[in-house]
Amino acid sequence: MHTPMESAKKIELSQWPRQQHFEFYKNFSDPYFNICVELEAESLFNFSRLNNISFFNSYLYFAMKAANDIEPFAMRLVEGEVWLFEQINANVVQLKEDETFRFSYLQQQDNFALFCQHTKQAIALAKSQPFFSEQFYSTGLACNCLHISVLPWLNFTSFSHASNHSEYSGIPKLVFGKYNKRTGIMPLSIEVHHALMDGIHVAQYVARLKHYFDNASKYI
Repeated sequence: MHTPMESAKKIELSQWPRQQHFEFYKNFSDPYFNICVELEAESLFNFSRLNNISFFNSYLYFAMKAANDIEPFAMRLVEGEVWLFEQINANVVQLKEDETFRFSYLQQQDNFALFCQHTKQAIALAKSQPFFSEQFYSTGLACNCLHISVLPWLNFTSFSHASNHSEYSGIPKLVFGKYNKRTGIMPLSIEVHHALMDGIHVAQYVARLKHYFDNASKYI
């Protein structure tokens, strides 16, 4: 199995307040919903610039950190059952010079310095391999992760993903857009499985992410 199930806990549906909601949405032909927000990122951008750290690394670090704080973002559907994972990592798209992309697998780290070191190695590894690599097959099917893409060239207000039904589902998909230096706004698309969460949980995630952005000096 491609997921660390030993670190996951099965949710007993009879004890879960969202049992009926889960039963209602789980068999929808398209059970995902997408919310695009204007993320206020000026404080994190300025903090990153003043401290000579990567803005990209900093918002990735906080995106993963926030997902580990909001319980529904750590829930996944595995063979029709709901599981809560202890740690959420990320598969992040990286662009090569030939304008093709690779997936880098980033693990949550205890602090930002370790995360930056790990990210540098993970990106270099991903870019050095073909698209269908050993890493692609060993981590691409992992469900204890986020799927994160970045479109730094575009300021979008809506987004839709290519999709494929798989054994594991419910992975949140995040897309960060172009940061606007004039307004301090960066678009963020969040796509999640409605059987696992509702709009209030997406709002909680955005609020937590904004907290980290506004208080970066406490966490970096």
